[in-house]
Amino acid sequence: LSAVAFAKTFENATDYSIQNTARHALFLPTSREAKYKAKQAIDSFFWRAGDLLQAVVVLAGVYLAFGIREYAMVNLVFVGAWFALVVAIGREYRRRFPAEAGRRAAA
Repeated sequence: LSAVAFAKTFENATDYSIQNTARHALFLPTSREAKYKAKQAIDSFFWRAGDLLQAVVVLAGVYLAFGIREYAMVNLVFVGAWFALVVAIGREYRRRFPAEAGRRAAA
């Protein structure tokens, strides 16, 4: 039980420090108005849509009697999709803000 508590604490810490910082860094080159609108949409609609998707996956897994292996496979699919999205966002960022991307790469 202590290993699970440690793992959950570590996950929450990295979520808040690394992932949250990286997510907010995406808004740096945007205007104040765009930042306000985008953050509002992401923090409300898209965050809740992710929660809904998680619930659907769990319910589907219960209905289909998934075991640990099947849930792991579903997670691998989501990780692949997430990675593809990260790469696409990175490319679009470099295309839109080449000076910012070059300056950050040099630092």
